[in-house]
Amino acid sequence: MFSQPDFRRAYLANAVSQIGNAFQFVALMWFAVVAAGPLSVIVVRLVDGLPALLFGLHGGAAADRWDRRRTMIVADLVRGLVLVPVAVVGLIGTVPLWALVVTAFVLTTGASYFTPAFGAFLPSLVGKSHVQRANGLVTAANAGLNVTGWAVAAALLGIVSVGTFFAINAASFFVSAALLIRVTPRPLASRVQVPPRRRLRHGFENLRDRTGLPAAVAMLGAGMTVMTGVWTVGVAELARSTLGHGANGLALVLAATALGTITATSLLSWRPVRRKVFVSCLAWTPALPGYVLLGLADSLPPALVGTYLVGFASAAAFVLVTAATQESLPEERLGSALGVVFLGHAGTKPLGLVAIAPFYAVFDPTVMFIAGGIVVFALALTAAAAVRAASDRADPTLAVA
Repeated sequence: MFSQPDFRRAYLANAVSQIGNAFQFVALMWFAVVAAGPLSVIVVRLVDGLPALLFGLHGGAAADRWDRRRTMIVADLVRGLVLVPVAVVGLIGTVPLWALVVTAFVLTTGASYFTPAFGAFLPSLVGKSHVQRANGLVTAANAGLNVTGWAVAAALLGIVSVGTFFAINAASFFVSAALLIRVTPRPLASRVQVPPRRRLRHGFENLRDRTGLPAAVAMLGAGMTVMTGVWTVGVAELARSTLGHGANGLALVLAATALGTITATSLLSWRPVRRKVFVSCLAWTPALPGYVLLGLADSLPPALVGTYLVGFASAAAFVLVTAATQESLPEERLGSALGVVFLGHAGTKPLGLVAIAPFYAVFDPTVMFIAGGIVVFALALTAAAAVRAASDRADPTLAVA
């Protein structure tokens, strides 16, 4: 697959920007705390996730209306240009909290257009029969680069200014755009003309006719909502109050989560799955023992195993849902459908922070983790049953989608 120059360039473009994103993530969280305390982290994370909820569907619709390669290039350039003044201010002084909030919002807005366009463009680079492998390779690289970027950024926090982190991320977007410019344009043979009033719901309409896929996408959204509300807050509290390793413990937990992601996506890049929609729902079931281990953990080893399983489950589900969507829809309808997948994967994160995370004020992490695991497990089995029923209705000779 890497022998194909255009896929190699697109893969490298994504990888380069991911390194910058990893630096940005650490810098944004750390300097938000320094600027205004722990509450500011929640504010920045909410603002960071809000554009996916607001613009995810429009980004998907745009991927069907606009040239996808050009959309990715423009999204990269906009994100890079927005970071330049922030980097300059950070190099010569202190970046105010409002600037961090605005930056986070614009960066995720750019991702809301880049990600559906990238996903819709991928089948034209590798062919529909290889999209599972391609998605596995891309997601595994993202997870590995995240861990590397987090570690390097954490080591540099006390040495370099905040502006350096933003400058690195800006440069990564410009390099990504330069690589994408070298990718051969692949215009669609035809484009679906959708009335403006229907564009935002067009993705849902495209998914509705695909056997079992709506249930799988809904499960992806539910799983990510629970993961954001339970896991994101819970692991930080677990590292602080129980594991006894402070920031190093949190770093190890994050690394174990990324390792779970890398394992799942590496397996999927190597072994094709035939019934992707059905398996994507069952992929969430390992999250139950993962959350239980996190809830009962009184030392680092069970916490690492638990968060590894959660990372494995969420990554496997995401890759399988994405690949199933790419395989089952014609290219001219793919962007809008992937906008819905992006909404389920990233747009639900603010919902988790708003609807679930506040329960930590009432319940301790043990209750939250175990309850979250039970909810995800029950929803996964329900979604798998819905997929099976939809498959049987569509064609009684087929067991599952």
